[in-house]
Amino acid sequence: MIFDLQINPGVAPWPTLRDSARAAEDAGFAALWTIDHLQGSVMGAPDMPECFSLLGALAASTSTIGLGPLVVNVGNRHPGLLANAAATVQTISDGRLLLGLGAGGGPTGFAARERLALGIVPPATIADRHAVLEHTLDVIDEMWSVERDAKYDTFPLPRPRPPVVLGVNGERLARIAGRRTQGVNVRATSDKAHAVITAFLDERHRSGVTGECHATVWAFFDEALLVPGNPQVAEWESWGVNRVILIMYDNIDVARIARAKKLLAP
Repeated sequence: MIFDLQINPGVAPWPTLRDSARAAEDAGFAALWTIDHLQGSVMGAPDMPECFSLLGALAASTSTIGLGPLVVNVGNRHPGLLANAAATVQTISDGRLLLGLGAGGGPTGFAARERLALGIVPPATIADRHAVLEHTLDVIDEMWSVERDAKYDTFPLPRPRPPVVLGVNGERLARIAGRRTQGVNVRATSDKAHAVITAFLDERHRSGVTGECHATVWAFFDEALLVPGNPQVAEWESWGVNRVILIMYDNIDVARIARAKKLLAP
């Protein structure tokens, strides 16, 4: 099982964010994930750094740990801008980006107020939000193709192309992930988690998709989950999960991250 760390970057100053990334790298976490929100209050924070700017800084402050946003709301940026931002982080990090994407919530969801404050009205229906997500994937595919149209000449081209992981909360989006991306992420305690992982893996198999596969769940940071033989982790593994992402939400404890090295050491 692969273990990653996720942080809520709105609850700590930049030096703590930098130190947490370095501590996670030294401890043996495979990747460090941040989030994509526009307003701190959505995540119980006083403010919120822009995710790609932060990832670029973290890439320059580390050398081996994977880095990614979990997840980018595709409605927050033009898809071409998103593709350029991701390609830039991939270059700065020397190929360490994992690109988490999500369809975003509706106009009455918990995060809608940050977008409405900027005049961005979320699509009203799930089908419409999924359509925006698939359009974003289409644009990324076009801009990042090695045989791309000449109109994309001199736009950043990531080398290698980073894997895409979709954050989902249901089977319909999990199947889109299985057909079109390299990974899926769902809250481990969701009553749909097992079904989501199953749908993702089933769709990959049905569609003949091969290669890189990230079947991931997220949970709040708990050292007990890192202990070899943990029964909860064993259950997730039985579903087909191969990656667990542990989030520090209310407080980023650098010392606690460093202590995880004792459990992650091979």
